[in-house]
Amino acid sequence: MMAHNVAERTMTALRWWGRRDVRVDTIPVPAELSDGWVLIEIEACGICGTDVEEYLNGPIVVPLTEHPLTGAKAPLTFGHEAVGTIRESRDPAAPPVGTRVVVEGNRFCGQCFWCGRGEYPLCAQVASLGQMDHGGLADFMIAPGFMCLPLDADLPPTEAVLVEPLSVGVRALSRQPELAGSSVVIFGAGTVGLLAGQAARAMGAADVIMVDANPAKREVSLACGASTFLTPAELGGLPQRYEAGGPDLAIECAGSTAAARSAIDVIRRGGTAILLGVHDDTFAVPMLPFVLDEKTVTSSRSHAWDTDFPRALELLRSGAIVTAPLITRVIPLSRTVEDGFVPLSRPGHSEIKIVVVPDHLHPTGS
Repeated sequence: MMAHNVAERTMTALRWWGRRDVRVDTIPVPAELSDGWVLIEIEACGICGTDVEEYLNGPIVVPLTEHPLTGAKAPLTFGHEAVGTIRESRDPAAPPVGTRVVVEGNRFCGQCFWCGRGEYPLCAQVASLGQMDHGGLADFMIAPGFMCLPLDADLPPTEAVLVEPLSVGVRALSRQPELAGSSVVIFGAGTVGLLAGQAARAMGAADVIMVDANPAKREVSLACGASTFLTPAELGGLPQRYEAGGPDLAIECAGSTAAARSAIDVIRRGGTAILLGVHDDTFAVPMLPFVLDEKTVTSSRSHAWDTDFPRALELLRSGAIVTAPLITRVIPLSRTVEDGFVPLSRPGHSEIKIVVVPDHLHPTGS
């Protein structure tokens, strides 16, 4: 039996109710589509580190009262790395009904200063599906049609979920105008870091080093094309690797102050550090060497539907991105809590990407 009942219009969904309280619920399938929206039958959805943060420490961005743009509030269906097939549509410009798509998922107001400049991730009311609106850890989801990019038939849904985290790395790398022949150090060998490293290679970087506090990430880092893997304790030898005394670029994907500070410290004079990991701590930067060395520090947030997301999909289509080492498990939706959020919450775990599929698409499903 399928996990959803189309005739009765109910479905299974993983919903956030509160801190350390996510539940697999039976809820109605979205009953009405607004103009410009589509109904998608989900085939796969990844669990993101931000989902786990909301589970452990939320609410961080999950709204407890109606969100000003989306109207959504807890209990909220998680999942912003969604792939599925369009089943109903009220958007004539969207891919046709029956098309398999990957969903970009960042809603924006379209009216503010930043939207007017095409800087959609900076929208004053930006809201991600699965975080501030209902998402794709479910049998069905709804989304604006323009956010849905069609997929090639030979790209498995369990791999296509990587388009979203890959687009985060693509946006970060766009902050560095010249990557050809460059040296890149990436802090944090999670999904985004490993994909950013591969994207840097595809864009011409000559040397990519992965840094992670967990030595168990060495094998997957090398399998994803890293030149070298280092733990933070091994960073002392990094300056000797480069004639300029450090790499051209460092990207912090670990979400820690120690990694952010290290990213700034290790780059060469005139180098760039891009802070991508999300945390709300503070740290001090010695200003004299920072200024005299003319280092550049910038940040990057999420992705844009019309630039970063299509570029990420094209990279995945091209074969430049190795996906197999990143997908550590595929689990059924009904076991998302015990086989997904619980292991991802354990300190020092070695999971990379856990992908969730509806029960009827999983080998052990009913």
